[in-house]
Amino acid sequence: MLAARTGACHRKAIALHLGAADLSNLDRALTQEWLLADGAGGYASSTVLACPTRRYHGLWVPALRPPLARHVVLSHIDERLIAAGHETWLSTTEYSGGFHPDGSAVAERFEAEPLPQLVSRAGGATVARHVVLLSEGGGVCITYEVQADGEWTLDLAPMLALRSMHDLAEARETVRVEMAQGACGFHVLSEGMPGVFLWADGAEAEANVNPTWYEGVLLRVERDRGFDFLEDLLAPGRWQVRGCGAGGCRLFCAFDPPRDINVKSTRDFYAHIGTWLGEVAGAPHDARIQTLLRAADAFLVHRRVGDEDLMTVIAGYPWFADWGRDAMIALPGLAIERGRLGAAESVLKAFASAASQGMIPNRFDEETGEAAYNTVDASLWYLQALAAYVRQGGDAARLRRDLWPAACEIVERYAAPARFGIHADADGLIAAGSEDTQLTWMDARTSDDRPVTPRYGKPVEVQALWLSGLALMEEMALALGEEAPAPCALRRRARDAFENLFWNDETACLYDCVFPDGRRDPAIRPNQIFAVGLPHAPLTGKRATSVVRTVCAKLLTPRGLRTLARGDPSYKGTYGGGPDERDAAYHQGTAWPWLLGPYVDALFKVGPRDRARAEAGEILADLLDSMDEAGLGFLSEVFDGDPPHRPGGCIAQAWSVAAAIHIWRVLETTGGVP
Repeated sequence: MLAARTGACHRKAIALHLGAADLSNLDRALTQEWLLADGAGGYASSTVLACPTRRYHGLWVPALRPPLARHVVLSHIDERLIAAGHETWLSTTEYSGGFHPDGSAVAERFEAEPLPQLVSRAGGATVARHVVLLSEGGGVCITYEVQADGEWTLDLAPMLALRSMHDLAEARETVRVEMAQGACGFHVLSEGMPGVFLWADGAEAEANVNPTWYEGVLLRVERDRGFDFLEDLLAPGRWQVRGCGAGGCRLFCAFDPPRDINVKSTRDFYAHIGTWLGEVAGAPHDARIQTLLRAADAFLVHRRVGDEDLMTVIAGYPWFADWGRDAMIALPGLAIERGRLGAAESVLKAFASAASQGMIPNRFDEETGEAAYNTVDASLWYLQALAAYVRQGGDAARLRRDLWPAACEIVERYAAPARFGIHADADGLIAAGSEDTQLTWMDARTSDDRPVTPRYGKPVEVQALWLSGLALMEEMALALGEEAPAPCALRRRARDAFENLFWNDETACLYDCVFPDGRRDPAIRPNQIFAVGLPHAPLTGKRATSVVRTVCAKLLTPRGLRTLARGDPSYKGTYGGGPDERDAAYHQGTAWPWLLGPYVDALFKVGPRDRARAEAGEILADLLDSMDEAGLGFLSEVFDGDPPHRPGGCIAQAWSVAAAIHIWRVLETTGGVP
């Protein structure tokens, strides 16, 4: 009755390999992207042709103040092969006047795992290059391996952006280039950044300094998203690498002077990490789940808090920082359900340390690092993540010392007036915000700063989180031998008020929001699913089943839950265009994968179990299928609400990946993946 489809869960392999036919189709190849993360907030990411299409693409994008202040240092490498009397361009770059060079015709294959590898063949020679991102912002190594029958030469030029990842580079005279001392390479000095060293370690490599700005590099995704899309890149010089038969070289880019770097250990780590993560989480043999678990590790990064090295969660690559709401929603799937309790504890402590007036930060500014607290639900999600940590056997002493005080302050401050007018109303439910604020996860605003989906007063999921959180606090207090915060006494009164206030007989589901003047929003949105799926959810019985049935019929897609029912006059079925067009669709019909985790929890709440398992298996299979549609090996932030449900937003989103892991764990603990 609830399942969107019936039948066994299909298991399509995740296609992380592209052949020559895919790579020669430029329009297709330039939509396929890869990502490596360095554990400190930095990353490497590009298209499968290593042709940048976003301002965020780069072979080295380190975090100058980990995990933030990320800068695109090395955009890509200009590559030319001379072999068998022929000169062939291997690299691909798009300019305002077209592609030059265009190496797509000689691209033979691309592999996303264990490390990004692009292989080209021309002039009787095969050239394979790997991108090896060094950990903790240590730099990047691009390895070139050549197989040829005779002599060959690689002519290589590093293309540098030297800018914040949110900006675009312009040619400027203030950049200084000199030969790197004692190495075959360059030392580049630019304002506002550490000096950049680039060097080659091949025995037959030569470096020639010749700083040249290449103007008008076109970033087509930026153009399509309605942003500035042309930039200038600096080639500080060129390398010539010569060989005969089998050979190659390694190119390094780092802030440290040239040195010996053990690239082999990094490559070996990437080669085995998927299997190891699978074994830790209890799924050593399923390659799809290994890919999923590998993806999860990209979001868990280090953050310095005071004199402690803690951890945080990057909400999404390439442009999100560490957001409190996203971190708390994603933490069970990313860490707790994978057996990584130490990482989970560290993330919880990092956000608890930054709490203010009973609120954990919503986000940290990319450039300044300043915390913003403009959210009503992030702190309530902290209670959920904390309870999940406790359920999995988190350390009681550390819980009591480092995490429990922040939880108590959240409950106490939410009951009394806090920021943005957050308070427990006379009925015990939480009211917050005004017509000018956007405090829930549906927080898009227009270019003239108006909320797209006004949800002030009493949003339905906030009440579900509050009621569930109060019950969880009582459970944790009992386990710790502590006294529960006084506002926990509001739970019974608030629960009694919830159904009377939110139940909509006409639609047989819940109102989305109750405004301060008593108006109730009947729009059918996914937020009501939390009132069924959360631990100690306030809705049970026939009404809970009716909510799940309505969400299934109106909102469920193979890629996520729509944010608005298709029949609503405000529904937007595609997510695209310029900023205003995208923001208008962001929470008005666009499908979000992360909502499928709570949806599956609700399925198991209303049962029967066999039917819930069958549908959850189909949902997981569909999510895994999408891992080769945009960011290879990752799950996108959003998808179109309308078929064919094209991916959009970030190519790698933490809570999307976490939802898939959560669904897998639910299936594993209820009998295995169908």
